[in-house]
Amino acid sequence: MKKGQGPRGTYTEVLADELDAPSTAGQPEGKDISQFANKAVKRQRFGNNIQIATRDFGVTDVQMLVDTAAVSNEYEYAKMKTLREMKRDIESTLCSNNERQSGNGTDAWKTRGLFRWTGSGRATGADDGGSPNVVTSQMVRTKPDDVPSEYCTPAAQDIDAAGDLTEAKLNGVLQSLFETHSAKKTYMGVFGPEVVEKIDNFTRIEGATTAQRYTLNDDATKKTINLEVKVFNSSFGRVNVIPSVFLNRSGATFDTDAGLILDLSLLELQYMEGLHAVNMDDEGGGPRGYAKTIYTLMCKSPKGLGAIDDGA
Repeated sequence: MKKGQGPRGTYTEVLADELDAPSTAGQPEGKDISQFANKAVKRQRFGNNIQIATRDFGVTDVQMLVDTAAVSNEYEYAKMKTLREMKRDIESTLCSNNERQSGNGTDAWKTRGLFRWTGSGRATGADDGGSPNVVTSQMVRTKPDDVPSEYCTPAAQDIDAAGDLTEAKLNGVLQSLFETHSAKKTYMGVFGPEVVEKIDNFTRIEGATTAQRYTLNDDATKKTINLEVKVFNSSFGRVNVIPSVFLNRSGATFDTDAGLILDLSLLELQYMEGLHAVNMDDEGGGPRGYAKTIYTLMCKSPKGLGAIDDGA
């Protein structure tokens, strides 16, 4: 994801605009133009809050003095591990369903995650493969709070595959994205392991099945079975398949059957304060410090993104 210019405020906005529908009406010869369109009327603005992320680390005076196998410096090891953990925190936040939140002395600042940016307002539930999703008691894919409806992700790009993700359903998302962009584009598909497994099996047919598209043969002399789809390419779009364990993460658990279809030209990761570590004074118990960053996730238009919930 592109790193954008660092925000100068706690709430950063973008301007979104939309082209008029194409016209085939034509203009009569010799007729003056009597009405003039206001090209700013469809312009809208929306944005996101910053998020402050920190992690502390420290070692005792005894830890620094004793020899530890494979670790030459306990403090530097703790600092390195903390920075790695912070990067995982950032990725989990970007791939979350968090809504933006204004901070104060009690509440933390929160930036809106991608699963909230792509919320279309549809309800999750069973999908019969063609009709609108059945409304159930499960959570609703809530639209982002301040984004006008005309710039939110369309429901056709935010699907519940109901535990049965197929090529037709994934291609349906790409078809809607094609109609949104008016062009075939390449997307980053960030998918949970269950979704990746189903995509890997799209073109694998059991021997008993007669309605085969085609079969794949592996060279047995290499003693390798290749079961991997890196790119899903259709007439409407191309998706680079990337497995992730950071979708809707909560502690040790994550969403294995969800996915994001991202147009990276519409996204920016903006740092108000870059990721860094601060060393603090040793007051007798051992060296200590903390890592910190301030950032926000900016989306220029949620209408150009897609999401998949493949839960039953």
